Amino acid sequence: MKKIELNGLIWDDKNLILNDKNLLNWEAAMICPKSDGWRLPTQEEWQALADLGSTWDEENQGRWFGTDSELLGDSEKSIFLPADGYRSADGTLHDAGYYGNYWSASPYNGSYAYNLTFYSGGAYPAYANHRTFGFSVRLVKDIR
Repeated sequence: MKKIELNGLIWDDKNLILNDKNLLNWEAAMICPKSDGWRLPTQEEWQALADLGSTWDEENQGRWFGTDSELLGDSEKSIFLPADGYRSADGTLHDAGYYGNYWSASPYNGSYAYNLTFYSGGAYPAYANHRTFGFSVRLVKDIR
């Protein structure tokens, strides 16, 4: 498994899959990553990643984030996040291949949490959505 170091964090190069599911609600996302120091990024860490720059990859339907994001994978200084869409509370899949939604560890209020949202036109690291939605999960680890 390849790990990418950006902004003082080690970013996993793959999304988390739990019980054959790649889109988790916020509660499940918060519980699962607690091994070996892996955790969800905070909203501020998503913001810092987005501030490095990002480039949409039409062929792979997702967005590269990092200092060399325009190289679309030919760099050790960027990570790829697939646009896997999201699942509504009733389990229906929406916007796969068009939008990416990734949970943060930062709650917004009792029913909502922050997430990174992106599509071909841009990236927004401070969206807040209902915690029952199924979003992608990318884990990070502090560099020690």
